[in-house]
Amino acid sequence: MSLSYKTPHYFRDFQCLADKCEDTCCQHWEIKLDKKHYLLLKQKMMADAENAKLFERYIQINEQPVSGDHDFAFILMDETGHCPMLGKDGFCNVHRLYGVQPLGNTCAFFPRVISRNGDEIEMSGALSCPEVVRRCLSAEGEMKYVSFSPSILPRQRDYPLQRELPNNPKDYYARYFKQVRGAMLKLCGEESVELDTRLYALATLAHRISQYYHKDCGAPDEQQLANNLAEIAENSSLNKIGEYLLRYERGESVGLVVVHSILKIKQVRFPGEPIGKLVNRIFADYIETFDREAGGDAQADIGITALQKEFDRRRHRCEAAFAPEVERYLTRYLQNCLFREWFYTMPDSFTYVQMLLLRLAMLRFLIVSHPQIQKLAERRLAADNTAKASEEILADLEKEVVSIIYNFARNIDQNMAFLQVIYNAVSEQQMMNHDYSLAFIKI
Repeated sequence: MSLSYKTPHYFRDFQCLADKCEDTCCQHWEIKLDKKHYLLLKQKMMADAENAKLFERYIQINEQPVSGDHDFAFILMDETGHCPMLGKDGFCNVHRLYGVQPLGNTCAFFPRVISRNGDEIEMSGALSCPEVVRRCLSAEGEMKYVSFSPSILPRQRDYPLQRELPNNPKDYYARYFKQVRGAMLKLCGEESVELDTRLYALATLAHRISQYYHKDCGAPDEQQLANNLAEIAENSSLNKIGEYLLRYERGESVGLVVVHSILKIKQVRFPGEPIGKLVNRIFADYIETFDREAGGDAQADIGITALQKEFDRRRHRCEAAFAPEVERYLTRYLQNCLFREWFYTMPDSFTYVQMLLLRLAMLRFLIVSHPQIQKLAERRLAADNTAKASEEILADLEKEVVSIIYNFARNIDQNMAFLQVIYNAVSEQQMMNHDYSLAFIKI
């Protein structure tokens, strides 16, 4: 079978910035090594006395592998939380000495995510890398998917597949995955339509088809599926959704209660994580605002009514200054997730979409509430704002949003254990249904 290769247009020419990156991915992670590359690395490093010491101290056999040879061993972080192979100049010393061949798949390919969909190999970028986020957010025009040659990969033959659709004619969830995801991506890419309208249309579509199209489903009615995919994207349907959303009264949003509760967990239980620190900074800024308004009498904690009022004020200011930019940022995040993550791994497409809406709600809250972004909004709305100043403000805005998204991706999106906790809590509260989709969209 002849394979074709495709990737988002902004990612095809990706190059690691190494020492020029504002952060490093070689920290605070458990880096897995498959058996093949563990043995290659051992052969190389044990031939040198100093490197042999590093190998013996920091590279350990995994006593409880989950996926056999794929997580055969792992690299321990040093006392500072960094990979012991990381040089002071930001480069990997193993890569520098021995090239890419002995590197484990994580080290060799991150932030590339490679998946196989039938005869197509897909390459996407993990948003836990700031350069991927920067490219994703700043790419001109609408999202396109372009071909690439495997020769651009670190190892053009020996590349890891993150996931692969099963070749089983009776797996109807897999058989129609490409068709359904394609319709979802097209819907989300209609940037002439307001983002909230697209999100509600996406949730409605996912809820509708999940009644008959899901994990272990029988053969769906192809015409019904095709009609559902086409109908939701029609202008008349999107216009009706837009009109419905205009009548929505936010009030004290259930969505904001959920977002606040989840982020509070990060603040309290994981204060050392970048997202924990950011949440602490944001909540402290809210309390400081309440304190000023109360004449120094504000409570140490945030009541949901006061939080909703102040959040609405900040959102209004942010939208007045940066509505097109923030919509584009959230749209690109959404498209990246849909292309990279595959709803096929979830019980049904609605479960995936509802969790994605909740993550978008958290991300929107962090962007809108960020004290520095609020200051940038005030500057842009100032009457004496010049074109040059506006350009500088937008550059600063993108810098802040890049930082928010890649740390959000590291600490929440790619933390499967934490996402499972969120999923369990939302399910227990019976919020994993379409009635709550709008609450997450319109926090």
